[in-house]
Amino acid sequence: MQDTDLHDILAAELWADAQTLPQPGHLPLLAHYTSIHTLERIARTGEIWFSNPLYMNDVDELRYGINLGLHTVRGHPGLRHALAPDHYNAMLDAFEAQYAAFDSDSAFDVYVFSCAEHDEGIGDDGLLSMWRGYGGDGNGVAIVFDMAGLLALPASPLLVRQVQYLSYEQSEAWMDATLQRFAESLVRLGALPDAMPAAASALFERIKLFALFTKHRGFHEEREWRIVYLREHDRDGKLTQQLNYAIGGRGIEPRLRFTVAALGSPEAEAPPLDDLVERIILGPVLATPLALRSVQRMLEIYRPAWTGRVARSSTPYRAQR
Repeated sequence: MQDTDLHDILAAELWADAQTLPQPGHLPLLAHYTSIHTLERIARTGEIWFSNPLYMNDVDELRYGINLGLHTVRGHPGLRHALAPDHYNAMLDAFEAQYAAFDSDSAFDVYVFSCAEHDEGIGDDGLLSMWRGYGGDGNGVAIVFDMAGLLALPASPLLVRQVQYLSYEQSEAWMDATLQRFAESLVRLGALPDAMPAAASALFERIKLFALFTKHRGFHEEREWRIVYLREHDRDGKLTQQLNYAIGGRGIEPRLRFTVAALGSPEAEAPPLDDLVERIILGPVLATPLALRSVQRMLEIYRPAWTGRVARSSTPYRAQR
């Protein structure tokens, strides 16, 4: 069996329980809660900045899942007992090499754009927890996107998935079950020691994506969806020219300065950014008549198409002190 065949077979089995990419007609509206400064920057430049999860607020965003995978592989009894010693050692070495390569290189160019599922039943009021956590304590905005046009583009390197909310115990149980299924598959397929790098690659990819689209259940109110860019998935280099940086309160950080047009091709033109923004909601503290007119003036200058899409949250709001 060729290494590529083994990788593909294992990948198919490991992804049997995973979410699939939603169809364009089944993707909900997604709200990105942010500051008024960020809205101004997006309107002015046409860029949506993706963040590296290693710099995001929750330290468990990526590191916890990857490290849990490494810890589970190193000590999983089912994997150790299923494989002969030379197979097991080759497997462990190959997985450690995958982890080392990711930790020292690939993790630098993983980027995430986070949104909350927008509930039209709540409408323009938005989610209180999101205003507090990400919307400038009520002084920010929620940019409501209709991302269906992005999903329709062929060969896009972006992954769009809903976040799963699990307890630590549930994450550990998932990892244990995945390793057990992986071990049984290796035995059934009769994989030899020299095939273990391909097997480890399939396993690491599954664990990496589990880590990227899983969050502790304490954050369940966020109803998060993530749009994720992995440089190793960008085989055509569509977005490599947009790998960049930003300097802010935490110093300098890597960023992906994404523009929608970069995903276009001669076969399929990318939708304009103007078409992706369905609504802009002013936060409950910011939402004064004067602020509304000021935001509309800003948009008249930079994004006239958005001027009539501004709404105000009516949520009674007490700012945190």
